[in-house]
Formats: sequence, C-alpha cells, structure tokens
Amino acid sequence: MLKKIFLLFFIFGTQNLAALEITLDDLRILLGNWTKLVPDGAYDFVPDDVTYEIYSDEKFQEKLKIAAEKLNNKINESKIKLAGYMVPVEMKKGKVSKFLLVPEAGQCIHVPPPPLNQTVLVEMDDKLADEVNIYKPIVVSGSINVGSNSFDVADSGYIITSPKVSTIKIKK
Repeated sequence: MLKKIFLLFFIFGTQNLAALEITLDDLRILLGNWTKLVPDGAYDFVPDDVTYEIYSDEKFQEKLKIAAEKLNNKINESKIKLAGYMVPVEMKKGKVSKFLLVPEAGQCIHVPPPPLNQTVLVEMDDKLADEVNIYKPIVVSGSINVGSNSFDVADSGYIITSPKVSTIKIKK
C-alpha cells in the first residue's frame, strides 16, 4: 500500500517539471533499489500480519531499531540509481553541496528520522546542485559506499559520490 501511495505522489508531483523522463516501470525499479540498502534478513522477525499489539511492543520496537541500523556491506563501491527526496545539509554559494536522499517526502522534518539504512548522504564534489523542493522527487545515480555520517536532521548510512542528479518526469 505504501509503495502505491509513493508511486502516486511521484506521478502527480512531477508532471510540470522539465526533467529526466522515465516510465512507470523505470520508477518501480528505482524505488525497488532502496531495498538493496537493507541487508538480507534484517527484518525477518516482522510477521506478515503486524497488529497494533505487536507493533507497540517494546521488544518489537527495539528489534526494529536494531534492524534499521544494519547496513549492507555487499553494495559497497557499487553503482546505484535511486529515486527519492533531497534534504539539503550543506550549501555553498547558494547551491547545495551536500544533501540527504530519503525514499519518502518529508522524512527528515519529523520525528523519528528515517532509518540509517534508508538515508544516503550525497556529496556533490565540485558540481553544486540547485536546491529542489523537498516534496519534489529526484533521481541520483553514482557510486555508493557504506559509511555513517551525522547531521542535525538525521544520520546517514551510505554516501554517494560523483553523483548525477535529475528531477523526474513520467512518460505518458
């Protein structure tokens, strides 16, 4: 259900942007790439039918917290392409030099922050990026490395360097 809502937001939130044109199938692949950041078995303890009682259980919440901090070392130094949302964390000359990429809009502006294994630091190197509205989806591709960084808004578990950053337009 959450993926369907996420897809709808991507579709209707980007129709008037001049951007990278992708199909819905491309978008599904890009959204699925976020699962590569989670190591196999990290969430195997979660039952198919999560009830309120299970979800609110203190031990279950602790397991969720531990799973959220697990990083996938198998993807270190590999190429990746992710669709997500920009949360600027460093500006230079009025442009973005570093930002967090998260899979859902507004994740870093509320508590709790997104999981460590679902937050990526994007370092723009010498190519600074224009700031993008935090509710407008973007695509980032580049080399991903495992490595934690802390910021006021959230912590990241991965870093993408030498990225290519584009906004999204869905092909009709």
